[in-house]
Amino acid sequence: MQKSWKRMLHLGMTSMLAIGLFAGPTGLAAAQAEQTIQFNGYFDKSLRAKMAITADSFPVVNVRLIKEDEPDMVYYDVGTSILISKDVVLTNYHVVQDYAELSAGDEGTLTVASPGALNQSVHAKIIKTDPVTDMALLKLDKAIDAEPVSFASAKDNQLVYTIGFPKNAAGDLVLLDDEFPKTYNTIAKSRVFSSQATDVPGKAGIGSIVKSMAQGNSGGPVLNQNNQVIGMMTFVYGGRTYFITSKTLQSFIKEVATPAKNPVVVAGKVSGS
Repeated sequence: MQKSWKRMLHLGMTSMLAIGLFAGPTGLAAAQAEQTIQFNGYFDKSLRAKMAITADSFPVVNVRLIKEDEPDMVYYDVGTSILISKDVVLTNYHVVQDYAELSAGDEGTLTVASPGALNQSVHAKIIKTDPVTDMALLKLDKAIDAEPVSFASAKDNQLVYTIGFPKNAAGDLVLLDDEFPKTYNTIAKSRVFSSQATDVPGKAGIGSIVKSMAQGNSGGPVLNQNNQVIGMMTFVYGGRTYFITSKTLQSFIKEVATPAKNPVVVAGKVSGS
């Protein structure tokens, strides 16, 4: 996972790409065919089917930018997000950074689409970011028909699963054809290495799993065997995938829900009330 990546394609190709991306089931009840999911690690047959359904419940973040000074070019950035309520998703800041940092006068759109309903993308807006810890909260224009996640704490050497939606293995944003599945994502199984991740200097509230994820998994959930979110993937370092712990995620979400305190001026100083 690198910082947000982008490709420029002529606007005329946009509709062709959309046809490839948006083909398939229109509801979450119809799970993705298992052959469209790349499984990393050992999964038995029943678990593959279960995880294929689980993958449908996590929306994809698609950032599409059209800049005012380049009206014939479309900028793409893709990643994964976590549905924390019917109309709010959590993702990495670096996934939406290009959108969040648009210059004055530039135009852009931010959309979220569930894998089970890729032809029903929903417009979103950024309501809170934390570039330092790499988190962003997005508010959707309308609710997504999927169950929001629940959170749990990570444990060392705990068996976990990750779900992500990486770009293709060649590293390019391509028009999907017979060589690429209509929904290209990854489900991987690994173990939590450390709940503290002390081998990453300057990073607090970080854990890691002993597997390197593909770019595009950024913002994706790290799940325990009860499908509870114990963290959100953020970067790869030294062959491991690092995740923001559920405690940090929940604190970030809670801050948004807490009304801001009214400033009170006392003797020329501003303090919270």
